[in-house]
Amino acid sequence: MTSRRSLALLVAVLAIVVAGCGGGSSAAPTLAEYQESVVTTRDRVDFALARITNAKSKVEFLDRMDEAAVVIDDAGSDLDDTGAPQGFEDETDKLAGALHQLSVDLEATAHDIREPGSGLIGPGLQGLSFESWDDANLVLASLIGQGIKVELIARH
Repeated sequence: MTSRRSLALLVAVLAIVVAGCGGGSSAAPTLAEYQESVVTTRDRVDFALARITNAKSKVEFLDRMDEAAVVIDDAGSDLDDTGAPQGFEDETDKLAGALHQLSVDLEATAHDIREPGSGLIGPGLQGLSFESWDDANLVLASLIGQGIKVELIARH
C-alpha cells in the first residue's frame, strides 16, 4: 500500500511540475522546453516500467503493470498537451500515440494474466515485449536524429 501512495505522490508532483512549466500560454514551446518535455516524458515512462520488474510477487507485478499503464497514459497526455515547436508536431503525435497504446497493452496484458488458466506467466518467462514500446523508441530515435537530447526507453 505504501508503494502505491509513493507512486501516486510522485505522479501528482510530476503533474504539478509539468503543468507549472506550461505558463498558461497557447504558444508552441521553444526547442529547449520541448526537449525538456520529451525527456521528462521518457523518464516517467522508464521509471514506471522499471518499477514493474522490482515486484516481489505475481500480484504485485500485475498491480505495478496497472499502475505503469496509468502513469504512461498520463505522460503521453501531458506531452500532447505541452505541444511541439514547428517541425516536431508529427513526432509528438506519434510518440503520444505510442505511449497511449503502450498503456493499453500493459493494462490488457495484466488483465489477461489475471484470467484463470491463462498460463501467460510461468516458468521460463523471459520478459514481455510490446510493439508500442518499439514504436515509442522509433519516435525517440527520430527525435535524437533531429537533435533532441533524449535516451531511448530502456528494456527492463
